[in-house]
Amino acid sequence: MATYITGEVDPGELRWLARMRKAVLPRGWHDPVSDITGCTAFEGKDTFKCPNGETRCKFYSSDRFIDDIVHGVTGSNVGIWMIMPGNAYETSSGGPFFRDINTQAGDQQELYFYMNSGHIRTEPWRLGLMGPYAMRFTTSTSPPSGNVDTSFFSGLSIQGYVPDNQRGRVSGSATGVSSNFETVLHWYNQQAQYWTKASGGSYTSPLMKPGSYTMKMYKNEFLVAQSSVTVSTGNTVRKDIAATPEPSRTSIFKIGEFDGQPFEFKNGDKILRMHPTDPRMSTWGGTYTVGSSSPRDFPMALGSDAGGTATINFSLSSSQVRQLTLRIGTTLSFQNGRPTVRVNGQWSGADPGAPVLIDSRGLTRGGYRGWGDVYTWNIPASALRTGSNSIVIGAVGSKNLGGWLAGNYIVDAIELYVS
Repeated sequence: MATYITGEVDPGELRWLARMRKAVLPRGWHDPVSDITGCTAFEGKDTFKCPNGETRCKFYSSDRFIDDIVHGVTGSNVGIWMIMPGNAYETSSGGPFFRDINTQAGDQQELYFYMNSGHIRTEPWRLGLMGPYAMRFTTSTSPPSGNVDTSFFSGLSIQGYVPDNQRGRVSGSATGVSSNFETVLHWYNQQAQYWTKASGGSYTSPLMKPGSYTMKMYKNEFLVAQSSVTVSTGNTVRKDIAATPEPSRTSIFKIGEFDGQPFEFKNGDKILRMHPTDPRMSTWGGTYTVGSSSPRDFPMALGSDAGGTATINFSLSSSQVRQLTLRIGTTLSFQNGRPTVRVNGQWSGADPGAPVLIDSRGLTRGGYRGWGDVYTWNIPASALRTGSNSIVIGAVGSKNLGGWLAGNYIVDAIELYVS
């Protein structure tokens, strides 16, 4: 199948949706995270609380586009699957880390392929042919291969379809990212988007439409290099890319990794599949003591009306009492949420100002990927002391809606270093 559009649709969602009998197909993707049977909506019309207090939402069924080649619903000896092979996402928007709804179960079982939406939208829609994509029926509950030959489209005179022999590639080295992280390559322009993961310091792109592209490289999901490249029909262009080296720093402490993901922090292992108020979540806020705590002791999100604050306790030697720089990386903000900083109960960091607004719920619907803003404050020596010190990190933002719908942000990493 494929879908061709010439403009944005109203109300702003382009999707394939199959509604099926739940009695035959009771299990959704990442079941039961999007099964709302017997549950009551408590945030908008899409986020539900069940009698046992657990939360459900169709957004919790999502996976990153770069990983979401096959998803489906299953029952006894039956599976129905959406397959997005090859360049199925090339005319969608959002990039390799974008996530959108895959399934929801209530009175019926719903199976989706979201091509475009306004959910945590960070770039304009692309127009033209979406796909090809496929829906497959099997007698197994195991996902089938995502390799589907759609080359027959080239003989069907389908508007917007570009066959392989009218495409080109990019290949080269991708260096400077530790083997502890994924190295992800991403190409995009107004008409198309592509991505791949490097292996062993090299990469080869998917077959791409001819044109000029912005090229980015990520350490997991943290941008570390950017360039441009032009692709031509029938050719493979060589393009080497290397991560911009981190400046040499004398670090006092670092909590987490600047990798564009919050998963190493408290509740980071749960946030994709449940609401922040879910009883399975650990208590928000907390205290992190340098030298004895782990990132799991620091909350992955802080809010202006929910979530409390996080205190970092650390010690300085007399030689370390000098101007220091605090760096806080974030992955997503909601309702103007951004960090506040208070040192030793006396010195407060300046408000960095509201980030660029993404007008979509994120944290409460399992989202964590936004602009990736990084904030820094220079802490004067006069605010520090030999021995025990503390930094309290909170949040400021709009409180119009309250709770976790007030201003909040998601943490990527925190570092204190010598300026």
